[in-house]
Amino acid sequence: MKAGVVRRIVLAAAFVSITAGIVLNTGAGTLSSFGWQAIAAICPLGVLEGIVAGGTLFPRALVVLGVTVVLVALFGKAFCSWVCPVAPVRALRRLIGRKRREKNGEKAAPAALAVGATPSDTCKDCGACATRRAKLDSRHLVLGGSLLSAAVFGFPVFCLVCPIGLVFGSVILLWQWLNFDNLSLSLLIYPALLVVELLVLRRWCARFCPLGALLSVLSLGNRFFRPRVDGTRCLRMQGVECQVCYESCPEGLDPHCSDGMNECSKCGLCRDNCPAHAIRIPLSSKASAEASSKAPPSQVC
Repeated sequence: MKAGVVRRIVLAAAFVSITAGIVLNTGAGTLSSFGWQAIAAICPLGVLEGIVAGGTLFPRALVVLGVTVVLVALFGKAFCSWVCPVAPVRALRRLIGRKRREKNGEKAAPAALAVGATPSDTCKDCGACATRRAKLDSRHLVLGGSLLSAAVFGFPVFCLVCPIGLVFGSVILLWQWLNFDNLSLSLLIYPALLVVELLVLRRWCARFCPLGALLSVLSLGNRFFRPRVDGTRCLRMQGVECQVCYESCPEGLDPHCSDGMNECSKCGLCRDNCPAHAIRIPLSSKASAEASSKAPPSQVC
C-alpha cells in the first residue's frame, strides 16, 4: 500500500477520533490540548507562548517540550502531513493546481534537465537544489511575532487564529448548535478565518505556519525516515529529464539534496511517484549511507 493511502487513512482516523471525542464528551480534547483526566498535553507552540506570556516555567511545559523534542528527533515534521487537519486542504490545492497546469500544458517545475547530461552534471545543474527553501523564512518571522505578541499582551495571541484550533473549534460550535440549539456568532467567524488563512493567503504551511517553523527548527537533528535516492536506478542520474520527486514534494524539496531535509514531512509522495522506484525511506541515515555507497561515485549527490 502506498504511503499516500496510509497517510490519508491516518489523517481521517485522527480527525474522526477527535470529533467522536467531542461528540461523546470523552474529555480527550483536541490537537491543541489533548489527554485523559490528569494526563494532558498542550500544543508545543502554545506551551512556548504560555511561558513567554506568563514568564513562568511550569512542570507540564517541561514534559510537553521534552516529549516534543524526542518525537521530532525521531519522526521530524511528520505531524504536518500525517496528523495536521490542514494537510488535506494543502493536498487539494496542489491537486487542483496540477490539473490546471496539465490542462494548460505547463510544467510544474521551473528547472529543466538537459537530456544526455552526465550524472554528475545532472546532480549539479538540475536547479532544484538552488531553489530549495532557506533555513529561515517568513514562517520563522511569524513564529517570532507569535512569541513577541504573547509577551506583549500576556496571553497566547496566535492561538486565537491557529487553523488547527479553528478547525476543531468549528466542530465544537457546530455540535453545540445541532445538539443544544446554541447558535454562536463564532460559528461564522471561525470558518471565515479558516477561508482567509488557507484559501486567500495561499500556501499557509510554506509561508505563515509558526508551528511548522518550530518543528523545522527542532527537526534539524532528525536523521530518521529521510528519503534517499538509489543512483543506480534514478532516471535523472542517468541523464534523463525527470524531476517527478521534486514536483511531487509538498515542501518543495529535492531528495537528491541533503540540505534542507529537516523540512521533510515524511509524506512519502516522492517515493510513491518515482517512475523508476529509485527512492526509499529507510529507518536511519546510516542505512541510507550504506545504500548510497553501493552506487557509482558519480551518481551520489
